[in-house]
Amino acid sequence: MKRNIFTMMVAALVSLFALTSCEKEPADLIVGKWTVTAMSVSYGGISMDIDPSEAGMEATYTFNADGTGYAYEGDADESNEAAFTYMVLTSGDKQILSMTIDGDTANFDILTLDDNNLVLYREENQDGQTVSMKMTFTRS
Repeated sequence: MKRNIFTMMVAALVSLFALTSCEKEPADLIVGKWTVTAMSVSYGGISMDIDPSEAGMEATYTFNADGTGYAYEGDADESNEAAFTYMVLTSGDKQILSMTIDGDTANFDILTLDDNNLVLYREENQDGQTVSMKMTFTRS
């Protein structure tokens, strides 16, 4: 009887470990193509919400498993394309997406990252004013 209980406990622990180890890491979850579906920008206390589709804009970011990626942003008049590198970092209990494009690095707090949703937030000081940006993506 004791042996059966011990065997069941070991089996339960192994099953629990197997289930929790199947969770994807943020660096794995971010891999794929993402489309910006909403943006919020604040500058000097003035906030603006932007729906890219209503504004006639398109923005997609493709994250490859090797830490490289490709960004496309465009509207009816102009488009921009850029290659970038990225890393997903952990700082305490916070996840950070660090992206480098053309030698410039920007860090974004990852507010949400799951199979279908990505929300990034960045705040910085420009000319004595606080500028913040929140971007919401869905997997394409």
